[in-house]
Amino acid sequence: MRALFLVHNLPERGSYFRARELAVRLAARGHEVHLVMTSEHRRHRAVTEVVPTHLPGVTLVESQSPNRTLFNDKQEGYGIPDNLWRVRHALASRWDLVYAFSHKPNCLLPGLAARSRGARLVVDWADWWGGPEGLYQSCVVNADFFQAMPRPIRAWRRATFAVDGWLEPRAVAAADAVTLISEEYFQHPLAPDTMAQKALVLHSGAPLDRIVPQPAAKARAALGLDFKGDDVVFGYVANFHTDEDLLLAGFARLVERCPKARLLVVGADFCRMTPAIQAAVAGRITHLGRKPFEEMSTCLAAADVLLLPLTNVALNRARYPHKLSDYVAAGRPLVACDVGETGRLLRRYGFGKLCAATPEAFADAMARVAAEPARWPSLGAETRAAAETYFDWDVLARRLFSFWEERLALKV
Repeated sequence: MRALFLVHNLPERGSYFRARELAVRLAARGHEVHLVMTSEHRRHRAVTEVVPTHLPGVTLVESQSPNRTLFNDKQEGYGIPDNLWRVRHALASRWDLVYAFSHKPNCLLPGLAARSRGARLVVDWADWWGGPEGLYQSCVVNADFFQAMPRPIRAWRRATFAVDGWLEPRAVAAADAVTLISEEYFQHPLAPDTMAQKALVLHSGAPLDRIVPQPAAKARAALGLDFKGDDVVFGYVANFHTDEDLLLAGFARLVERCPKARLLVVGADFCRMTPAIQAAVAGRITHLGRKPFEEMSTCLAAADVLLLPLTNVALNRARYPHKLSDYVAAGRPLVACDVGETGRLLRRYGFGKLCAATPEAFADAMARVAAEPARWPSLGAETRAAAETYFDWDVLARRLFSFWEERLALKV
């Protein structure tokens, strides 16, 4: 079988991790798998790395960087050269299966093109993009970086967001099969009536071999961090900050009660820190910036407790935060807001500290965990045990492949 996996993200961002793990396991069964993602730097030609050492059996392709996207971000899937190249690649030969990890044009259009030549099309619905509580309206439109754009650019991007919202449920309707990151998508107001008949809820697994528990002191030394021995270090990772206000407001309240609290952040910079919050947390936040995935195990191990703030909006109720997979593999105590699928999973698998989605409740939960350092090893062990039992990619992949065999009549 020849399979084409399509990701709108840049390498090591978002759904790339989900696609990579499934691609490797499909290739291990003797199938030919091409994983196409968006390049951050390529301008004119795609680059193909045949069977890279870290992805055995997978042909890794970075399609042309969408530098001619008019006014859209690189990862939004509207790059004109990128879309043209992907459609051409999809039509250049016959594929048995196309797995589109988004409804974005650079995933959906080549998927439909390959389907016209006989491929079976699977769409992965892993983010709630449209609607008043979707990613665009609840996070992007109100962000400072968006409001700072010239009015014509904002108008253009709002128009493409509307197109995205229109495409989102229709991509699912057009697919032969659908994977959902959470049960919440069955409640989506625009979900097609046929979705339940062709959908599988498939959470993401944990990188158990690449992120492993290790002593905090060793990790901090490797990163050159000079935290004091009695500091309580809370760790947080984010590609972009959908819940920045909740995180910072909660941490500001925490430092009033816990003077030794420190926040270690990996990923994007904060963009909405108010002067009052900045004054309250001055000198208490260490930002490591973006790090390659190979360093993520050390970054997470440098924290005593890991944080997963989630505001109670449709986007967060439906999503499975990719950082959750990394957190559970790291084997640290976890504080998370009891919202949607995340709350259900932590209760179902018996780990982590859940709280209401308010700064006060988040601060209180952090303070309670910080006050019991003797329990951190056992809480961390519970987290890692849950990862090894319920977040095993091999188990999840077998469920997916069985679903494909039954739904698509493919020999997987």
